[in-house]
Amino acid sequence: MRDVCSHAEVRLSEGEVEDGTIECWLHGSCFDLSSGAPINPPATQPVPTYDVKIDGDDVLVSLDEKNS
Repeated sequence: MRDVCSHAEVRLSEGEVEDGTIECWLHGSCFDLSSGAPINPPATQPVPTYDVKIDGDDVLVSLDEKNS
Protein backbone atom coordinates (compact mmCIF):
# COMPACT_ATOMS: atom_id res chain seq x y z
CA MET A 1 0.00 0.00 0.00
CA ARG A 2 1.20 3.49 -0.77
CA ASP A 3 2.28 5.30 2.40
CA VAL A 4 -0.03 8.28 1.82
CA CYS A 5 -3.58 8.80 3.09
CA SER A 6 -5.98 9.46 0.19
CA HIS A 7 -7.77 12.10 2.26
CA ALA A 8 -5.06 14.19 3.90
CA GLU A 9 -1.86 13.12 2.12
CA VAL A 10 0.00 12.29 5.34
CA ARG A 11 2.09 9.17 6.02
CA LEU A 12 -0.05 6.17 6.90
CA SER A 13 2.98 4.38 8.35
CA GLU A 14 2.66 6.65 11.38
CA GLY A 15 -0.83 5.26 12.11
CA GLU A 16 -2.03 2.24 14.08
CA VAL A 17 -2.39 -1.21 12.49
CA GLU A 18 -5.14 -3.47 13.85
CA ASP A 19 -7.20 -6.37 12.47
CA GLY A 20 -6.05 -5.96 8.86
CA THR A 21 -6.56 -2.19 8.78
CA ILE A 22 -4.43 0.90 9.22
CA GLU A 23 -5.74 4.11 10.77
CA CYS A 24 -4.58 7.51 9.57
CA TRP A 25 -3.22 9.37 12.59
CA LEU A 26 -4.47 12.77 11.42
CA HIS A 27 -8.23 12.35 10.89
CA GLY A 28 -8.91 8.73 11.85
CA SER A 29 -9.79 7.23 8.47
CA CYS A 30 -9.13 3.49 8.35
CA PHE A 31 -8.07 1.54 5.26
CA ASP A 32 -8.15 -2.18 4.49
CA LEU A 33 -4.49 -3.25 4.19
CA SER A 34 -5.16 -5.85 1.48
CA SER A 35 -7.32 -3.74 -0.85
CA GLY A 36 -6.62 -0.12 0.15
CA ALA A 37 -10.37 0.52 0.46
CA PRO A 38 -11.47 3.18 2.93
CA ILE A 39 -13.42 1.75 5.88
CA ASN A 40 -14.74 5.02 7.32
CA PRO A 41 -14.83 8.76 6.58
CA PRO A 42 -13.49 11.25 6.04
CA ALA A 43 -11.57 9.27 3.37
CA THR A 44 -13.68 8.23 0.39
CA GLN A 45 -10.98 7.16 -2.08
CA PRO A 46 -8.85 3.99 -1.82
CA VAL A 47 -5.11 4.04 -1.27
CA PRO A 48 -3.21 2.36 -4.12
CA THR A 49 -1.88 -1.11 -3.34
CA TYR A 50 0.87 -3.21 -4.90
CA ASP A 51 1.12 -6.91 -5.73
CA VAL A 52 3.66 -8.68 -3.52
CA LYS A 53 5.26 -12.09 -4.02
CA ILE A 54 7.53 -14.03 -1.65
CA ASP A 55 10.27 -15.96 -3.49
CA GLY A 56 12.43 -17.79 -0.94
CA ASP A 57 14.08 -15.05 1.14
CA ASP A 58 13.16 -12.34 -1.38
CA VAL A 59 10.11 -10.09 -1.25
CA LEU A 60 9.15 -8.91 -4.75
CA VAL A 61 6.92 -5.85 -5.06
CA SER A 62 5.30 -4.80 -8.33
CA LEU A 63 5.66 -1.10 -9.08
CA ASP A 64 2.28 -1.07 -10.87
CA GLU A 65 -0.31 0.49 -8.58
CA LYS A 66 -3.73 -1.05 -8.12
CA ASN A 67 -6.73 1.18 -7.22
CA SER A 68 -5.03 4.26 -8.65
